[in-house]
Amino acid sequence: MKKKNCVVGFLLVGFSLVTAQVGIGISSPNTNAALDITSTNKGLLLPRVALVSTNSASPLSAHVAGMTVYNTATNTSVAASPVYPGEYYNDGTQWLRKSTWNDARMITGGGINDAISLTTADVVAETASTTILSTISFTLDRPSTVEFSADVSTRYTASGSNTTPLSDGAVKLCTLNFQFTTAPAGVSTTAFFGDHSASYTTALSAAATATGDVYLNPYGVVTLPAGSYVLNLRGTALSGTAFRIGYGGGTHDMIQIRATPLQ
Repeated sequence: MKKKNCVVGFLLVGFSLVTAQVGIGISSPNTNAALDITSTNKGLLLPRVALVSTNSASPLSAHVAGMTVYNTATNTSVAASPVYPGEYYNDGTQWLRKSTWNDARMITGGGINDAISLTTADVVAETASTTILSTISFTLDRPSTVEFSADVSTRYTASGSNTTPLSDGAVKLCTLNFQFTTAPAGVSTTAFFGDHSASYTTALSAAATATGDVYLNPYGVVTLPAGSYVLNLRGTALSGTAFRIGYGGGTHDMIQIRATPLQ
């Protein structure tokens, strides 16, 4: 009988140890935490490993959802799934890099005033006119999510004049967007993206005085591979009557491009 009681007691103690929380640096760990580490002058050091690629479990034997490591290696031998130094977690099928605010890089812009110089174009009646407002070259050293945005003023005046007000009553259409002219294989150099359009109409009156300032805000977010790029910011205008359009030259014209690495 005594032997049985000892066995039961041992089992109860073992069960308590298994289900209790573990505390390091704290005598009463949080009841909702399996492990509670408390310190005012030390941190948690993750296992440091050299990953091969995001789609390879190595040096682990298999992908394990929730696994977290600090990768020490830079490996771009697998172009579609490179790895770079930093913290990675596993979703059960691949490694994913934990991006932070500091990973984001302003390719251009970032200031309050990134002026776009005034550019004018004479638009022939019933003929679309496209003007390149800005050309930007940049290089991505790793696959990234890239955010493109701009704030551009447009001014509508009589054909051949920068100051004569419009008074023809015709609708003036304008669209701003982005286009790559140089990009790595697989990225279109013919498609437009980030379109923002606006229309402008004046009254049929010779006394009209407004030349019309309308701001357009093209915006797009694109996932891009590593490589070299050349980007154009484009303005396209059209109307049933001839007119002159001026892009930029406003008080807060700007263009900004920001890249956040994916791996």
